[in-house]
Amino acid sequence: MDKYSYESKKFILQLISENYNIRSIYEKFMLRYGYDGNYESFKKFIYRLKKKNLTEKTIIDFEKNNEILRSNFINLISKKESFTIIELCNIFNCTPFKIEQLVNEFKEKGYEINNNDHLVYMTKNIVLNSNDHIIKPLETNEIIFGIASDLHFGSKSCQITALKDFCEICRLEGVKHIFSPGDLTTGVNVYPGQIYDLYECDITGQTNSLLNNLPTGFEWYFLGGNHDYAFIRSTGFNVLSYMSNKRNDIHYVGFDDADIPILNNVDLKMIHPSGGIPYSISYRLQKNVEQVAYNELRKLADGNNTSKIRFILAGHLHIQMQAMFGNIFGCQCGCFEGRTNYLKRKGLFPHIGGYIIKASLNKNGQLRNFEAKFHMFDEIEDDWKNYNHTYILNEKEKLNEPLF
Repeated sequence: MDKYSYESKKFILQLISENYNIRSIYEKFMLRYGYDGNYESFKKFIYRLKKKNLTEKTIIDFEKNNEILRSNFINLISKKESFTIIELCNIFNCTPFKIEQLVNEFKEKGYEINNNDHLVYMTKNIVLNSNDHIIKPLETNEIIFGIASDLHFGSKSCQITALKDFCEICRLEGVKHIFSPGDLTTGVNVYPGQIYDLYECDITGQTNSLLNNLPTGFEWYFLGGNHDYAFIRSTGFNVLSYMSNKRNDIHYVGFDDADIPILNNVDLKMIHPSGGIPYSISYRLQKNVEQVAYNELRKLADGNNTSKIRFILAGHLHIQMQAMFGNIFGCQCGCFEGRTNYLKRKGLFPHIGGYIIKASLNKNGQLRNFEAKFHMFDEIEDDWKNYNHTYILNEKEKLNEPLF
């Protein structure tokens, strides 16, 4: 905790203006901010504060200057492939430590920015800061989970009512974990004319809509898709990383594909492939399963005798189909976005809905019993108009909003 932050100084000034004595201010400061310094050092700080005649206005001015520095820093980084730390220190007249602070701050906000070997750089081509942190099985021998793919918050065809109804079914079924294989937001400039399909046209609007309307009561596991990646391509901003920092029930597991242990020696793979719907709707999934099977075979050849992947969940195509491929269950997971102008031009019809899957291990620890049910919903035209898309930020969150 930065005990000399804008918020903490503002809190102290407020107590001083209300004529609290220093001992009372010290006690309140400890309770609110977890301050662990001694009373004497705190008292000296109060005296320095008064001696400098530090008013709330000067703190606000200082914070505004910092915000200008932040804005100039991220705008500069986004326009050039890389800078040396010395170059940035000279440009902003600050120390290397301040540059490192700025890099870490923007990394936590969700920007694909990093510093390595005395260079600071932002990438718009690859994902640097992936959060592959789920390493323990979610359950031991039995699990029930939901699948809700391609939510596309920000699209006028986003089916929020269907998503909420599906989550209510999940709640009644005892689902605790919901997996989403890509395209949580709808992005910008993904296809020609997309702007006319959007009710929110920027990063802040789309993320706020999701944060405000994504049902609670579950652990959400989000994989990034090509629409989410559109923000990285244009600004270097990773919406999934940002949202996982805003809500504790959102877990960002990477882009394109991710393996998640769901039971003992049973993994689930989420993928978000590229390309359109092939003539045979099962073709893309079949090829994905082949690649997974090849990789599992390679592991066996390398001496790893455990083949773990039993579920493959594919997003992107907005269709529903399922099949068993040997002992692997694969499915195209449907979506929660209706017919956009793009789909109408292509003559395509999405399958709106999500899966609920129950799985268990036998006494030998092998996956033997499972059932998968797809819950389908009718499209509601302009369903987005039925919901509020404003996510109320507290004062601390406002400082961490994306700048683009």
